[in-house]
Amino acid sequence: MSPRIFLTWFVVTVVTVVLAIVVGLGRETASFDLGNGEPVFENLREDPDSPSKIEVKSRFGEFTLVRDGDDWVTPERANYPVEANDVRRLIVSLADMRYVERKTANPERFRRLEVQDIDEELADSAYVKVSNADGGVLAELIVGRPSARFFGGSSSGTYIRFPDTTDTWLVSSVTNVQTRLVPWLNREIVKIPADTVARIAIGEGEGAYVLSRADAESEFVIEGAPEGRTADPEKVRPINRALANAELEDVKQRSEFSLPDGATVADVVTFDGLSIRAELVKEDRKQWATFEASYVGEANDTSEGANAARAAVETINARVGDWVYWVPGSVFTNLTRPVEELLTPLGPDAS
Repeated sequence: MSPRIFLTWFVVTVVTVVLAIVVGLGRETASFDLGNGEPVFENLREDPDSPSKIEVKSRFGEFTLVRDGDDWVTPERANYPVEANDVRRLIVSLADMRYVERKTANPERFRRLEVQDIDEELADSAYVKVSNADGGVLAELIVGRPSARFFGGSSSGTYIRFPDTTDTWLVSSVTNVQTRLVPWLNREIVKIPADTVARIAIGEGEGAYVLSRADAESEFVIEGAPEGRTADPEKVRPINRALANAELEDVKQRSEFSLPDGATVADVVTFDGLSIRAELVKEDRKQWATFEASYVGEANDTSEGANAARAAVETINARVGDWVYWVPGSVFTNLTRPVEELLTPLGPDAS
């Protein structure tokens, strides 16, 4: 190949590659305006501890997160606590945003970046506004989808648009905004490890029964079981684990919602004397429950375990005392299970 032919081939190849890049970028961004790497929200970056209010809106609705001292709560659930760590992650991701590349100003292309107005049908975008205690706006944006196509070598970023404008950008920092309220809530109700449970009493009156065991290595027995019948360990095990990690599906304030009549009472008691009483009822296809802790151990027991149980009573009641919880079906089913479902089968000679 002669030098002239090679040079011609090389030039054509380079031009073709450049045109392909420009066309490819144009399909998604309709621009080629690089950012300068400056922070998107300078005030938030300088003081990430200053936010006191976060507003989130999407096609699923809207809600507010409000600072309460060192904690965060949501007025939409009567100031029920939300996960402070999740709030912190959102604030940090917004504070870390830096301009990377300007994107399309064509509203017809906003949907591809998921930065369309939230009131559009089936919009995937999320509106977020962060304010300080004085009402000053620290960040306000429409958050779109994440992108791995990152100009400059980094691995990921997020598309955003500033509200009421056609100003869209690819920014550094991946920001995934949870647009439903419940996942923001502090979902823990109680945690009673299965190996600490000594006694479980379910029901009151006819049909009530008690499961108990002498120590953590023993199997549960049913007090007063019919002659020749015993508790099936495999069937009892889910009941023993019912409060091992009980989390809410939703929550209401007790002053605004009372359990209807017919609630089942279940008491779960640990070896150290911590007792959790749950009252459970199903209404409108939801399983609602209230919880209350008490100490039922020996009054003169000053062991470490007993003292920890007494302390847990105060902590648990402070958290659950004002609330009615929509609990998972597994918690409801296991703490209301009829005794007949737990017994070993009758033998072949049983009459």
